[in-house]
Amino acid sequence: MKALLAAALLLAPAASWAADPGEGWHGNAGLIVRNIMERLAARSDEWFHQGAYLRSIQAFRMLTAYDPSDLQPRFLAAWLLWSAGRDDEAQETFRQAVLAAPDSWEPYLEAGQHWSGRRDHLRAALWLSHACLRGAPVQGWKTLAHTYRKLGLFEDAIRVMEQAREMDPSDETIPRNLDLLRRMLEQQERGEPPADR
Repeated sequence: MKALLAAALLLAPAASWAADPGEGWHGNAGLIVRNIMERLAARSDEWFHQGAYLRSIQAFRMLTAYDPSDLQPRFLAAWLLWSAGRDDEAQETFRQAVLAAPDSWEPYLEAGQHWSGRRDHLRAALWLSHACLRGAPVQGWKTLAHTYRKLGLFEDAIRVMEQAREMDPSDETIPRNLDLLRRMLEQQERGEPPADR
């Protein structure tokens, strides 16, 4: 059945190839491959929801091979690899994303958010600071400030949160966070344990 479907897909546009031999094959082949990749992306989501994570990871790797400039399949594969306890492969996936887009903030932000979720705040701060240096949106700056807070680096957290305020003065959470950070810094300077609320 699969062979019949493949033959039908290849033979269906044969009339147009004869009419335009210059573009027929390449245009149709590209369309067919793009169609297959779109269906693979949809299936990978279904496999994820069914708990077939390894199959989803394989699909994301195929999508990455098809379009190396699309970072999203790499990020999804990395998160699934981490969820499966395959940390080394996940880290390598992010390293490859950085190599594919060295000037982009996206792979750094994704990895930083992962490490923050794992409560490895030192690694998170490293990745997030690289994301901010590469133009991350305000959420990246706020996440870095929260990470610095968790490390007890209140002055750095204030500096970064103030940068976030400059980026988005309408964000109502930033002034509250700045008040909290300043209060925590004062407590730290008095030798008191900083209260996180």
